[in-house]
Amino acid sequence: MLSLVRAQVADAVLSHAEPVIHAELIRLLGRPGYALHPEGRCRAGVLTLEVYAAIRRRYDRAALVAAAAVELQMQSAYLFDDVADRPGAGSGPEDLALALALLTAGTATATEATRDAPDPWSAMHHFCAATGGACAGQFLDARLEKRGGASLGEALEMTCLKSGSLGSFAAGFAARLAGARGESLALFERVGFNLFTFAQLVDDQRDACAPAGTCDLAQAKATLPVVYFSDRAAIDSARAVDGTIPRPTCDAYESSGASAYAAILALAYLDRAHADLAHLADRGHDTHALGRFLDRVESGASETLGAVGGGVVA
Repeated sequence: MLSLVRAQVADAVLSHAEPVIHAELIRLLGRPGYALHPEGRCRAGVLTLEVYAAIRRRYDRAALVAAAAVELQMQSAYLFDDVADRPGAGSGPEDLALALALLTAGTATATEATRDAPDPWSAMHHFCAATGGACAGQFLDARLEKRGGASLGEALEMTCLKSGSLGSFAAGFAARLAGARGESLALFERVGFNLFTFAQLVDDQRDACAPAGTCDLAQAKATLPVVYFSDRAAIDSARAVDGTIPRPTCDAYESSGASAYAAILALAYLDRAHADLAHLADRGHDTHALGRFLDRVESGASETLGAVGGGVVA
């Protein structure tokens, strides 16, 4: 299914973006971490497909087009985040313009997906409005970075808004297209929210501390593990002149409990996703493929979570 999602993303770009920037958009989406890169995971697009299939018990063209629409919105969010995180370092006005192009192409693709939906207005309204949480999270992230400090509560709120909102966006769009309502709709959205929050916390733990200037600790980002450690150590005086983190500081981070804290919190969100999935199965939805998708996301995080993810904390 991943190859089909990638092909549909490329087709959507060619169909809904201006020809003059087709080549640049395809080149952008081929960067590491983006949808058309050979190792691109397209988690949002695949989640869209699996939620749709859990309700309709099949994949069809509407599901595939919806997956491409969601993935284009996600790529736009990634690029905005990249522009914000690395001003002047490979990101600039051109990338900002490409991010807007992806945003509009995603919306145009969504209108195609909702054409024959049971409630196209509701599905399209969700598509346009549900990414607002991620926008608020990006705003909070920038504000906290500018302020130069955050509480654990603020860091968690920012994480849930930036990433959890995108999971709820993808799952909610697919569920509405497939005709879900009421409690089932809420459960699908919660699965997406909790799964994407889990994935973000895992990424934050992976990127927190390394002997390089690009790690989150060196940049004083307001992620959960960095905030947890920063509350317990003075890191500014430990930085080298070139902005890298010295080995002793990395060792202090590893022994601070920050990794275990982030891992336990991440697993709590994953447990919530699995619990909601069980409730959906009880309501008669075919959640086997969606459950396997959750398992794949979890298995990909096992190395980062370390001993905690291996079952030390049950």
